[in-house]
Amino acid sequence: MARKEKKKVIGFALESVYGLDAVAGGATMQFVLGREFSLTPLAGESQSLEYDNGAMGQSPQIMTETYVTAEFTVDLAASTDPVKSAAWGPLMKACLRKVEESASPAETWYSIDEDATGSLTLYFYQSGALHQMVGSRGSLSFSAKAKGFGGIKFAFTGLFVPVTEVAHPTPDFSAWVTPLKIGVQNSSFTIDGVAAKLISLEYDQANQVPYQEYVGHEEVMITDYQPTATMVIEAPKLSELDVFALAEAGDEHELVFSNGPVGNQVGWQSPRVQFGRASYGDQEGTQTYSIPLTVIADSDRFFTR
Repeated sequence: MARKEKKKVIGFALESVYGLDAVAGGATMQFVLGREFSLTPLAGESQSLEYDNGAMGQSPQIMTETYVTAEFTVDLAASTDPVKSAAWGPLMKACLRKVEESASPAETWYSIDEDATGSLTLYFYQSGALHQMVGSRGSLSFSAKAKGFGGIKFAFTGLFVPVTEVAHPTPDFSAWVTPLKIGVQNSSFTIDGVAAKLISLEYDQANQVPYQEYVGHEEVMITDYQPTATMVIEAPKLSELDVFALAEAGDEHELVFSNGPVGNQVGWQSPRVQFGRASYGDQEGTQTYSIPLTVIADSDRFFTR
């Protein structure tokens, strides 16, 4: 019987000891409700032996690296309980972020933490085959576009575990919240406290995530991050917002995006954003600006409240 491509399920658990299977160690597996699941089951480099043996053609190769990569996108949505993190919150702990829950006010913040060492065990079920990734760390990006519902994309690299044939589990997606449409009814976007007409906002944390292997050592590390963003807004009068002068001045500005009412709200903000060189665009006959943004250091945060 043929295997079905759409039969994909991802489960995960936070590791208490790096590289040791957290699920096998007794941790409760959480499941990912998302889309665009993608797996590279044998990533890495190979080297040819290149013998001078008098023969033409290809030489045998040896895999000199073996690791696994996985990508998926989840909804840019809030938490079932503002006091607790969203279902995607634990995933951020393996992407150089900390998760801070607060009861008063009822909100959760997801901030960059340069000293974070969190890692995940990922179980990627693919039509009867189980691809396990231990010691997984990664990066994230997000997209928010008017008339859409937004998404957070995660990209993880993990240590290879031999593939096994198993039955799929029955996933529990009860922790995941249905997203709200991004638009005039639910959303807010401000530049230095002044509302702007946002068409789209794209952000990439751009973690550097190399696979390292030495004698006696194997680890996926996060060695740096270079966050950038791009916003597209309707172009106001220059007297209202001169984006060219702001870019030339090189000053830092505060951006705040939120979607949904308090109690079912998700958002992103940074008080340290530099404007880049704006270009003109068109949105159904309306003039727009596309502005590349530099997000300085660890200044940006996600929030749910």
